[in-house]
Amino acid sequence: MNHFADLMIQQRWIDVKELFEFWVRSLDENGKPNKFDVNLYNHYLRANLMIGASAGDLLDFVAQMDDFELVPNLALFNLILKAMRQAKETEAAEKLLDGKNARPPFLLSVDEGLIVSALATAGRTYSSNLLDASWAILRCSLCQKKVPSPESFLGKIYAHASLGNLQKAFGTLHEFDAAHVNLVNEAEDLFWPFTSLYPLVVACSKKGFEALDS
Repeated sequence: MNHFADLMIQQRWIDVKELFEFWVRSLDENGKPNKFDVNLYNHYLRANLMIGASAGDLLDFVAQMDDFELVPNLALFNLILKAMRQAKETEAAEKLLDGKNARPPFLLSVDEGLIVSALATAGRTYSSNLLDASWAILRCSLCQKKVPSPESFLGKIYAHASLGNLQKAFGTLHEFDAAHVNLVNEAEDLFWPFTSLYPLVVACSKKGFEALDS
């Protein structure tokens, strides 16, 4: 594994990928398949990402982790979220949703800053799949022990507003208000229509009287 570490330091990503795949197919000194942990697998995924793998490709690799009895960790999902944000992918978002529905929730703590970035990308690219996947990951991460941050709520509101889903945007606004009802000092800034909620106001103005029905 020292050679593997050297290749990582030198950023020889193709060599990292090929060495890992060769090592996995090989047997240890006892004649049994080599075993690896999730941290080593994360390096393999990073190497794939650096040589052009999409976030959707990375999620296919994640699906293979069951075969090795490995559980995805925080670093792995943050890596995939970065790939989704950079590539503005929707395929990966769909796979994340499929994975969430197919297995128990992942008990990890995703960097909310990445979620906010992913939500912003969802709004810019009009991707409801990326929006739903990002929020689902955040909810699973928090395990209902914490509420999403104001920035996460605002990101979701902006994304819904960009997509024209005003009913969902206002639903999220009500959820935001209920979750952060104690933020008295910040309330004026957070709920002011000409600052934090300006994107929602603009979306309503585009919809005209139709917005009032929602």
